[in-house]
Amino acid sequence: MLPQRSLAGRLCVAGCVLGLLAAPPAALGISEQEQRARIDFETRRLEQQIANSDELYADPELDAYLQQILEQLFPERPAELRVRTYRNPDFNAFAVATGGIYFHTGALLRLTDEAQLASVLGHEGTHVTADHMFRSIRAARQVSAVANIGAVAAASAGYPGGLVQLAGYSSMMGFSREHEREADRGGFDRMVQAGYDARAGAEAFAQLERELLARHIAQPPFFFASHPQVRERVQTLGEFATAGPPEGRREAARYRAATLRARLDALGQLHRGGDGKVLVFLLADEHLLDTLPPEARYYLAEGYRLRAEKARRAKRDRRGTAEIEAQQMQDAARALEEYQRTLELAPDFAPTYQALAMHHYRQGDRSQALALLRRFVELSPDPRQSGYARQYIETLSRELEQP
Repeated sequence: MLPQRSLAGRLCVAGCVLGLLAAPPAALGISEQEQRARIDFETRRLEQQIANSDELYADPELDAYLQQILEQLFPERPAELRVRTYRNPDFNAFAVATGGIYFHTGALLRLTDEAQLASVLGHEGTHVTADHMFRSIRAARQVSAVANIGAVAAASAGYPGGLVQLAGYSSMMGFSREHEREADRGGFDRMVQAGYDARAGAEAFAQLERELLARHIAQPPFFFASHPQVRERVQTLGEFATAGPPEGRREAARYRAATLRARLDALGQLHRGGDGKVLVFLLADEHLLDTLPPEARYYLAEGYRLRAEKARRAKRDRRGTAEIEAQQMQDAARALEEYQRTLELAPDFAPTYQALAMHHYRQGDRSQALALLRRFVELSPDPRQSGYARQYIETLSRELEQP
C-alpha cells in the first residue's frame, strides 16, 4: 500500500492524471471504488480550472439547447451527462469521466443540422455511459508514453492548461478501437431512437474525411479521426443507416438558429488564424456559406485573399512558377468578386469596406480607398475598431488635398 502522503502528492500533479490512475487498484493498494473516486476528483478539479478560464464559449442559451438534445438521446440519465461549448475552431468534441462533454464551436460550424449534432452527442455520451474512461485507464500500459502522447496531441490542437490533461485520456486519444466502435454503434442507436435521420452520422464523418484530405492531414488529434480510421467509420455508419429505419427528422432550421453566434465566432477564429485554405474549403467547397447569413461571405473573400498572399510568398520563395502565379491571380480576382458581392448582400457589414479600401489603396486608387474608409468608420464608430482607419483617412485626405 502506498503511503498516504505520497499518494496525495501524486494527486496534486495536474499533468499526471493518466500516469497516476492507470494502474490497477490492487497495485495502488486501493479498491476500485476508491480509484473511481480519485479519477472523479481529479477530473472535476481540472474541469473547474477550465470553467474559471476564458476557454468556454459563454452562451447559456446555446448550452441549454445542446443539453436538451443530449437529454433526448439519454433520457434515463438526465442528471449524469452535461454538455458545454468550448471555444475552438477545430472539428472536435470529447467526453470525460464525470459525464462532461465538451463540444467545439468548430464542430458546430461544420455540422449542418440537429441530426448530425445528435450523432456526435450520442457518440460522446456513449463513451460515458459505457464507462470507457475508467476502462481505458484500467487497460493502459506504458503509462508515461500514453500520457505524453495525449498531452502532445492535445497541445497541438491548441488546448491550454487542464484541458490538455483531460483530453489526454478522453475520446481524443484514450479510447481503443473497440471502444470507438462501441460509441459509434451506441451513438447511432441513440440518434435513431430519438427520431433523427439515420444517415446523419455517416454524413458527419464523411465531411471530416473530406476536410482531412483537403488539408493533407493524415492523423490529426480529432475525436473521431484516430481508430478506427475515418473511411472505415464512414462505411460502417453508412451500413447502419442502410439497415436502419426510414428517413427521420433533421431540424436544420432550429439547429442553425440556435448555433448561429457560435458558428460565426468559430469562423472568425479561423479567419484570425490566417488559414485561407480552410476558409475556402468550408465556405465554398463544402457550401457552408449556404447555412450562414450574407455577411459571412466576407470570410470567403478573406479566404481567397489569404490564399493569394500565401501563393505570392510561395512564388517569391521558389523564384516563381506559372502554376503558383496563376493560382494567385485567380484567388485575388475571386477575393475582389466576393467582397463586391458581400457589399451587395450585406451593405452594413463594416469589415468589407475596410478590406476593399485596402485593396484600392494598394492599387493606387486613393480617392476610392478614402470613400470606403469613411464608410467603414461610419459603420464602426468605436475608436478601438476604427482608430487605424482614421489615421489612413487623415493621411489620404491630406494627400488628395495637395495640388
